[in-house]
Amino acid sequence: MKRRDVLASLATLTGSSLAISADSSTPSPVVAPFLSITGPGSARFEFTEAAFLALPTTSITTATVWTPRSIFVGPTLLTVMRTAGVTGSTLIFRTLDDYSAPISWSDLVRYGVILAHSQDGQRLNNKRWGPLWTMYPRDRYPRALSGPIAESRFVWQVNRIEVKA
Repeated sequence: MKRRDVLASLATLTGSSLAISADSSTPSPVVAPFLSITGPGSARFEFTEAAFLALPTTSITTATVWTPRSIFVGPTLLTVMRTAGVTGSTLIFRTLDDYSAPISWSDLVRYGVILAHSQDGQRLNNKRWGPLWTMYPRDRYPRALSGPIAESRFVWQVNRIEVKA
């Protein structure tokens, strides 16, 4: 078995990715982006975790169907989109488990939706709503942000966003 085949087998077994350096003798880990954003056409932007956490943040204090009233912290989605240099009419949020849900660009403006990375001072993680969760100010707009359609927009475990023109 060739070295490349052995490394690929190991990566499959461990659930990680490996890249082979130019001299093919030293594997190096491939770091998946923390958040990938694809826009209309071929636009693509990838945030590392450090770059995402360096964005200016805001907080939303609200309850959800799944949580008691909590303080959620993260950048507004408008800030995220501006940083990525992407605009459109609809954002399709994709998650670690391949769930997807659309959110209109107008929601970003109307509600000040954030992409929360923390709840009550604790970072979200893959087992607890994270890495990122779209958060609306539900308590401020209870009639508009209640019910199955509105609740489908509270997308957790977000790691990709596709922006449609």
